[in-house]
Amino acid sequence: MHNGVIDQPRTNGSAAIRVLIADPDESLLGEYREHSRIGFEVVTASDGLACVEQLRQQSPDVLVLEPQLPWGGGDGVLSVMRDVLDLATIPVMILTSCRDPLVLDKIARFPISDFHPKPLSPAKLVKRLKALLEHHTHRKAFQLRNRRLETLIAKETGGRIHRLFVESKDGRIIVHGRSATYHARQLVLGVVMDAIASPNHTPPKVELDIQVCGSV
Repeated sequence: MHNGVIDQPRTNGSAAIRVLIADPDESLLGEYREHSRIGFEVVTASDGLACVEQLRQQSPDVLVLEPQLPWGGGDGVLSVMRDVLDLATIPVMILTSCRDPLVLDKIARFPISDFHPKPLSPAKLVKRLKALLEHHTHRKAFQLRNRRLETLIAKETGGRIHRLFVESKDGRIIVHGRSATYHARQLVLGVVMDAIASPNHTPPKVELDIQVCGSV
């Protein structure tokens, strides 16, 4: 935020992308390592324990996971990630030849960003990972912007918007909440419009889903 203006989400693709590929097929791991592209740092693990160790040593930008990992399985890795705050937000791509519904059902309980059956060439893997990471980065940036808007709205309205929640949907900013007065509701619109105003781009459409009732 600069001078009360909240920057619009943007990405920075200059940093190397760290990819952790966890698969028991050593020949496949070697193929992906050999064909890693500029801007990608590829690290590998051939079992669940090694995968968790790599995750804890240095968090990757994305995890490519084969569910049929020995020593813990893919579901074991995902369970560990779910319980560790720094790991829970890492996007996961499932790359597998598995067709066993019992194995696939175990990983379906966890948030998965992408799924692709084997085989997948290194070039196509790179393409899918770039698209996945771009989507994930934009989503995180929008979430950060919305949390900043919530803080700003609460401050500028003196906390008069209850159950306040800001979300992004189809290119729109939607503000949800409840208010005791129409004045506070309209104040929210001015606060948001001022915050997202920029001479460099057209701001997104703002919608208010704020119920006005005598008491909140």
